[in-house]
Amino acid sequence: MHKRLRVVLYMMMFGICLLNPGVPLALEPQPEGAGAEDWFKKGLVHAQKGDLEQAISAYTQSLVLNPANSSAYNNRGMARAGRKEYDKAIVDYSRAIEIKPELTQAYNNRGMAWASKKSYEKAIADYGKALNINPDFAQAYYNRGNAWDEKGAYDKAIADYTKALELRPDDARCYYNRGITWFKMGQPDTAIADFTSVVKLDPEFAQAYYNRGISWFSKEDLDRAIADFTKALEINPRYAEAYYNRGIAWADKGDYDRGIADYTKAIEISPRAEWIKKRF
Repeated sequence: MHKRLRVVLYMMMFGICLLNPGVPLALEPQPEGAGAEDWFKKGLVHAQKGDLEQAISAYTQSLVLNPANSSAYNNRGMARAGRKEYDKAIVDYSRAIEIKPELTQAYNNRGMAWASKKSYEKAIADYGKALNINPDFAQAYYNRGNAWDEKGAYDKAIADYTKALELRPDDARCYYNRGITWFKMGQPDTAIADFTSVVKLDPEFAQAYYNRGISWFSKEDLDRAIADFTKALEINPRYAEAYYNRGIAWADKGDYDRGIADYTKAIEISPRAEWIKKRF
C-alpha cells in the first residue's frame, strides 16, 4: 500500500538575518548630497517592500560613501540572495565578515547562500562559526539542522532542531522540519507529535496537516490520514498532493468513487506533475 503514496516532504528553509530592519516604510527619495546612512536606510525600505534591485542600488551607493559598512554588505548580500545571485551574495557576506569578524548574521546568511548552492559542508561550517560567536543563535541551529538533513545526517539534524527549540520554543517551522526528519528516520509517531505541535502554534499551516496525514497513512490509520488531508485542503484548496493522497486513502478504504474524484481534482490542479504522469 505505502509504495503508491505520494510523499512530499516540504522543508521550511527560511532564515536570513537583516541588520537594522526597524526603519519606517515611507522614506522620501534621497536629496542630492545624501549620506551613507541615508542610502542604507533607503536600501532597507526597498528590501522590505521586496524591491530588491533598488535595494541593491541603494546599498551600493551607501558603500560608495562608506566602504567600511559591514551591515550594508550583509544586507546587499541578502538582496542578491533574494534574486538568486548566490555567488555575488557570498562575496558580499565575506566582505562583511572581513570588516567585522564577529558579525554572526553574515556567517548565518553566507551559510544560507552556500546551502542554496547545495554546498552543505560550507554551509555547516559557516553556521558553526556563527554559533562559536553566539551559542544562543537559534536561527543558526535551525539552518544547520536543515543542512544536516539535506546531507542525510538525520541524528545531527534532530540535535540542532532540538537545540533551536530549546532557545525558541514557539518556532513552528522548527517543529515542522524536525517532524520531517523524524519521518525520514522511520519514526512516524514522533513525527506526528511534532506536526501536532506545529498546528497548535499555527493552525493554518497546511503542510503540517498534510505531512501528519502522510505519517498517519504510514501507520495504516486511514481515517486520521483522510482527516488531515481534508484539513490541509480546507486551508489550501489547490493542494494537489493532498487530493492525490486522500484519493489513495479513500481507495484503500474501498471508497473508489471518492478516490476517483480526488484523483481527478489532483489532475485538474497539476496535470503536468511528474508524479501524476507516473501514476496515470
